[in-house]
Amino acid sequence: MFAFQPIVCAATGMVDYFECLLRIRDEKGTVVTAGEFITVSEELGLIGHIDRYALARTVQELATDPDVRLGFNISGLTACDRPWLRLLMSLLRDRPELARRLVVEITETAALCDIEESARFVDTVRALGCRVALDDFGAGHTSLRHLQILPVDIVKIDGSLVGNLTKLSQFRVFLHHLLGLAKGFGLTTVAECVESAEEAALLRAEGIGYFQGYHFGRPSLERAWLRTAPADSSEAPVTS
Repeated sequence: MFAFQPIVCAATGMVDYFECLLRIRDEKGTVVTAGEFITVSEELGLIGHIDRYALARTVQELATDPDVRLGFNISGLTACDRPWLRLLMSLLRDRPELARRLVVEITETAALCDIEESARFVDTVRALGCRVALDDFGAGHTSLRHLQILPVDIVKIDGSLVGNLTKLSQFRVFLHHLLGLAKGFGLTTVAECVESAEEAALLRAEGIGYFQGYHFGRPSLERAWLRTAPADSSEAPVTS
């Protein structure tokens, strides 16, 4: 199942899209986040099945509501997975109204199996009409190379950087250069894990494009776009 978290425009407070975050229930009925099972799934060779499931479910959600825009994260390994790409093409063939409302997020910190193949993957996804985001940007050592080769639309600044902005000045300097780099490539920027008004203010001052984090909306098992709620609020829905 999915929990949904909004990505909010820094200038207007409007939601651009909701990220679909995988969740499962354990034998006790407790909701388990993806961070607790994705690494094991990759080690067991199951990540391809999980990413294909996430794709099919996201497209199903898009088909149910003609107005919502949704994104979801795939493993870096899936950027070289031809069965996943074939499924995407079959689901979106002759359905441009769905493709333009879909954002595919590739984790920047993942060990991409083949950077050139990944670039072709991104080209194919974008040719279908989808946007592509580079997730966890700034957390690894290959960010510049990824930007040079991968023709993505969005970069999402890693939450570990955002969380230190109000504590250590060097993180703000690093953010300033990362945003300058992304803007130089003409990319949309999203800050992850924004949890306070102070962090949001610093990010706005640096020219961030969009926010994602608890300050603007916690992941919720409810479909938040079906009801009205203020975007910039600490009273956001809590994950079930």
